[in-house]
Amino acid sequence: MWRIKIADGGKDAHIFGTNNFLGRQVWEFDTKTVTHEERAQVEAAREDFFRNRFKIKTSGDRLWQFQVSKDDST
Repeated sequence: MWRIKIADGGKDAHIFGTNNFLGRQVWEFDTKTVTHEERAQVEAAREDFFRNRFKIKTSGDRLWQFQVSKDDST
């Protein structure tokens, strides 16, 4: 499943920043925790985004909503 990684403080040796990566958000794909149902949800969200990418607002990010709702339930 896609996981959002927020401002880890620049622990990666290959990148650097002057503000300790404040506000930096990166999506990472975790293949160990994905189920067929979750993969189907992600693919449907990607297709929906592609069709509506010029009309959708940022708050309509379905991948983010999947992740937040999953994290909130645990």
